[in-house]
Amino acid sequence: MSQYEAVPTERKWQQKWKEWEIFKFDPCSDKPIYSIDNPPRYTSGSLHLGHATGYSLIDFAARYKRMRGHNVFFPLCFDVNGTPTEIRVEKKHGITKLTTPRQEYIQLCSEYANSFIEEMKEQFEIMGESMDPSIYYQTDAPYYRRITQITFLRLLEKGLVYKGTFPVNWCPSCTTALADAEVEYSDNDTKLNYITFQVKDSDEEVIIATTRPELLCACQLVAVSPEDHSKADLVGKELLTPLYGKAIKVIADEKVDPEFGTGVVMICTIGDKTDLEWVMKYHLPLDKAIDEHGHLTSLAGKYQGLTVKEGRDAIIKDLGAAQLLVKQENIKQSVGGCWRCHHPIEFLQVPQWFLKTMDFKEHILKLADEVQWHPPFMKVRLQDWVNSLQWDWVISRQRYFATPIPIWDCEDCGHVVPAKEEQCYVDPLVNKPPIDKCPICGGKLIGHPDVFDTWMDSSISPLYNTFWNRDEDMFQKLYPMSMRPQSHDIIRTWAFYTLLRCYLMTDQKAWDHIMIHGFIMSPDGTPMHSSLGNVIDPMPILEEYGADALRYYACTCALGEDNAFREKDVIRGKRLATKLWNIGRFTNMVIDSKPEMKGLQPMDRWILSKFSRVVRNATAFYEAYQFDRAMREIEDFAWHEYADHYLEMVKHRTRDGDDGVRFTLYTVTLGITKLLAPLMPHVTEDIYQETFLKLDGARSVHVSTWPEEVLISEEDEQKGDLVREVISAIRAWKAEKGFPLNKEIELVELVGPSAVKLNGYERDVLETSRAKDLKIVAEANLEERIVDLKPVKSKIGPTFRHKGKEVLDILDQLVPSEAGPAIENGELTIQLSDGSTITLDQTFVEVERKLTLEGKAVDTLQVQDILIAVSP
Repeated sequence: MSQYEAVPTERKWQQKWKEWEIFKFDPCSDKPIYSIDNPPRYTSGSLHLGHATGYSLIDFAARYKRMRGHNVFFPLCFDVNGTPTEIRVEKKHGITKLTTPRQEYIQLCSEYANSFIEEMKEQFEIMGESMDPSIYYQTDAPYYRRITQITFLRLLEKGLVYKGTFPVNWCPSCTTALADAEVEYSDNDTKLNYITFQVKDSDEEVIIATTRPELLCACQLVAVSPEDHSKADLVGKELLTPLYGKAIKVIADEKVDPEFGTGVVMICTIGDKTDLEWVMKYHLPLDKAIDEHGHLTSLAGKYQGLTVKEGRDAIIKDLGAAQLLVKQENIKQSVGGCWRCHHPIEFLQVPQWFLKTMDFKEHILKLADEVQWHPPFMKVRLQDWVNSLQWDWVISRQRYFATPIPIWDCEDCGHVVPAKEEQCYVDPLVNKPPIDKCPICGGKLIGHPDVFDTWMDSSISPLYNTFWNRDEDMFQKLYPMSMRPQSHDIIRTWAFYTLLRCYLMTDQKAWDHIMIHGFIMSPDGTPMHSSLGNVIDPMPILEEYGADALRYYACTCALGEDNAFREKDVIRGKRLATKLWNIGRFTNMVIDSKPEMKGLQPMDRWILSKFSRVVRNATAFYEAYQFDRAMREIEDFAWHEYADHYLEMVKHRTRDGDDGVRFTLYTVTLGITKLLAPLMPHVTEDIYQETFLKLDGARSVHVSTWPEEVLISEEDEQKGDLVREVISAIRAWKAEKGFPLNKEIELVELVGPSAVKLNGYERDVLETSRAKDLKIVAEANLEERIVDLKPVKSKIGPTFRHKGKEVLDILDQLVPSEAGPAIENGELTIQLSDGSTITLDQTFVEVERKLTLEGKAVDTLQVQDILIAVSP
C-alpha cells in the first residue's frame, strides 16, 4: 500500500478487534476496574452526527483507561422505551393508543424500536467504538425492567413513593403526565387580550389582560399588587366574568406584577405554574376547564369539546361581538412544552404516583459535591435545578410502551396491592396478582394501567450495570461506577434522577466522575435532534474520510460546549492520519530490532526531552477528560516538532545505522502511536501492527502499556530549539527565493555570541540545510558592498524622454562599486552623445548593497542574536 487507505484499513482492524475480544470485560481479573455508565442509545431512528461525536468522546476515555491497565466495563446498550417510539409508530401505522388494543400497540412499538438496533450496532463498530457486547443490555428487556420494578417496590416499602391527586404537567398530545424536568420552555408569539370585567352590583368596569381567555370559565380569583395603590379600592370587591357571569373576589398578592397588562390578573385552574402556586396558597377548588385530550370541558359551556386553540378563538370572537374585547397586543410568552412532541402542556389534576423528592434536595447537593464534574462548571446546572424544585417527582405515565407499575388496584375500595419481588418482571395487566382478592374488602384486583416515567428506567442504569440485587460480589466490585458520560441538556433529568434513585437504594453516590459534553449544532444554528429533522448523517462522512478523521473532529469539541460541525476539521483529521502513517513507514524502514538507549546525539536528546513533556502533559489532559487539549498537545509535537524538524534533520543518519537515531525513532514513533491510540484507534493500530508488534510485545496497541517519560533536559531543549529555528530560517529563505528545499548552497556561517552554543550540532545544520560548508564564529569579517545599480525606468522615461534609452545604455556600462557612491551622494554626472550632461541620484537609480563574506555576496537572516550568512 503506497498510500494510507482509511476505510478498508479501518474495517480490517474492526474485524480483528472483534475476533480478539480485546474490549471484553473480565469479571475475574485483578486489574483495577474502570466502569462507564454508558448512555443507552435511544432506538427510534438512525445515529446522527451528534451521536457519533458524543460516543467518540466516551470511547476516548474507555480506550485510554484500557491502556492504563484497567479492566474496562463499557457496555453496548440501547434504550428501547418511550414516547418518541410511540409517536413514530402511530404516524407510521396511522393508529392511536386509544383505538388500538394495548398489547398489539406494544408489539408494534417493540418491533419498530428493535428494528434499528442491528443497524446501530454496525454504525458503532464503523465509528470505532470499543463497547463490550458481552455485557449488553436494552431497557425493554425483562431482565432490565425487573430492576426498575424492584427498586419501586422497595421505595414503596420505605414510604418514599405514594399515590396522590395533584395538579401535574400534562401533555394533551401524548396524553400523559410529565415531570418538571421533561418540560421545555420556549418564547412563543401570542396575543395579550384586554378584556372587560364588570364590578358586581356596579357600573364600574375593570380591564384585565390575559393570554388565555379560554380559562375564563375556570377563573377563581382576581388579584392586584398590594404595592399598586391605584387598584387598592378593588380589593374585596367581586367581579363578574365576561360571557359566564360568575362572581369572582378580588385579592391583593405580592406575586402580581403591576407593570404587566393592566396590573390586574386572573387566577385560574390552571393556566401556568404561578396559577398553581396561587391555587395551593388559597386552597382553591380545582375546577377543570381542559380535559386530558386538550379539549374544553362542560365547564366551558357552549365551547365544550373544542380544542384549546379553537376555544380561545371562539371566545375572543364572542368577546368582540359583545364589545368586551378592548384590544389585543402581540407579545412573546414563555410557554412550557412537552420535551418529546413539543406540544404546549397544561396543568391537570390527575391521580398519579409520586416519588418523594423534596425531602432529599440537600442529600443530592451533597452527593453532587462528592462527584468530580468534567467540566467543573456543569455542576452549577444541577445545583440550580435542585434549588428550583417545588414538587415531588411524578413517576407515573399514561402510556403503553414502557415498564408497567407493578401494582394491582382493588376495584371496590381502591386499595393497592404491590407485586412480590420474586414476581418481577411482571405486567399487572397480563399477569395475576400475588393474592386472589383485596385484603381489605375482598374485592376484585385489577392490574394498574399506568407505566413508569422513562427516567425511572434510565436512572437505575448504575444499579443494573453493577449487578445490584443479582450478584453481591460483583456489586461490591463495580459500585459506585467510575464515570457517567452524558450531554448537558439532561443534567436535570438523567443525572439528577440517577443520583436520587441510587442514593435511595445504596446510600452512596452513583459514580465517581461525570463527563458532560455539549450539542453538535446543525447548519441552521440549532442543536441536532432527530425530532427536528435537522440532523447530519455521519455515514457519508465516514465513507469518504474514515472514522479516525471524524473522531479527530470530536477531539476538537471541548467538554460542556456546543460546537458547530466543521468539515475542515474532518479533512485535517484525515491529513493527520496520513502523516502518522508516513511517519510509521519511515520508522519501519529504519527499525528491524528493538534498539537500546545508547549513542544519543544532541538532537536526539532534544526530541526525547520534548517527547517526555508531551507524555507528561497529554497524560494529565487524558486524566482530566480534556481530550481536545490532549490532541492539540500530541498533534503539534508529532507534526511540527517531530515530522517537520527532527525527521528531516536525521534522515542522513538513518543511512549509517546510527544507534542514537534508531533508539529515538523507535521510542518517539511508538510513543506517539500509543498516545494517539485512544483518539485515532485505526491508523495507530495499523502502525503498531506493521512496525512494533514483535518488538513491543502486545497483541494490540489498545492493550499495550502507556508510554513513559524518557528524559527531560531544559538545556538540550533550548539548544535544540535554537537549531530548529536556524534550520527553519534557512528553509524559509530557500522558499522565498524559489529554491527547492533540497538545493545545495555554498556556505552557511552562523555569527554571534550564541552561535557557539551550536557547536556539536554542525552536521544537523549542514545536512538539513544542504550546505557545502558551515562555519560557526563569534564574529565575522562581513563587508557591505555595492553589487548592482537598478535604473528606475518609471522616472527616467518621463524625465529624459527621447534621451532615456541612451541614459539606460550608459548606466548598463557602469561599474556598480565605482558609480554607486556618487549616485548615493547625488553627484553622478554622465555625458550624452549630444554633448549635454545630466546628474543622477537615487531618484533615478537604486543602489543595491549586499554583505559579502570572503568576497562572495551573501544574504543575511536573523535568529535571536545569531546572524546567519547564506551564500546561494
